Amino acid sequence: MNNLTIVTKLRFMAAIAPAILLLAAALIAGAFHVFGTAPREIYENEYAAARAAQGMENALYKMDWGRTQPDASQIVMDQQRGFISEIEIARSHIGTREQAERIEKIANDARPLFDALRAAQPGDDSLEPRLRDLEGTVADLMSLDDAALIAVASGAESQSRTMIAITIVGLVVIPWICFVVIARLSGGLYTELKEMRRRADALAEREPAPFQDARALDESLSKLGFPKPNPMLAE
Repeated sequence: MNNLTIVTKLRFMAAIAPAILLLAAALIAGAFHVFGTAPREIYENEYAAARAAQGMENALYKMDWGRTQPDASQIVMDQQRGFISEIEIARSHIGTREQAERIEKIANDARPLFDALRAAQPGDDSLEPRLRDLEGTVADLMSLDDAALIAVASGAESQSRTMIAITIVGLVVIPWICFVVIARLSGGLYTELKEMRRRADALAEREPAPFQDARALDESLSKLGFPKPNPMLAE
């Protein structure tokens, strides 16, 4: 079986660099798309969940404050509606199992507490511990939302480092490797062709013996990937 010729090797190495560049370009374009849409996705998901938890906390503070005001019943009722609305928003932006469990605990604890608050007399502090416990649960949810936001940011940072490495390898390292290999192959080709030219000139002058020059030409062609046909395969 014949070896690969120098021409085949050069064509192969010349084809590798554009192929790698096309693949790297596709990956980089995809990364730009992901990074371009990341801020909107973060705003519509993790940030929205964090705002919902913040809204729950604010509603509880206003509810606690409103109990001491002249129109306490209306203030408490308004804040309860706002609190329930924030729970529904948080449910639509759940990212982890821990967040889901915490939201359901808040909803289950808030329902009987709100019923008791509406029936409580002004100045009744018996529900204060339960209100503080609910505020603590909401604070835990806020911590989970912050952790989810940090995790998304860390993931984006990790992806950016990966794309930087792909860019360096695909756009710098691989083309330079191909260039070095092609330069070495073409250098060897130049040497062999120059020797073949010298031997051909010697053959034309019949000095030295034609047999020696023909053998030298045969060796040069074999080095370039053009050996003699295998006698066993000859017709």
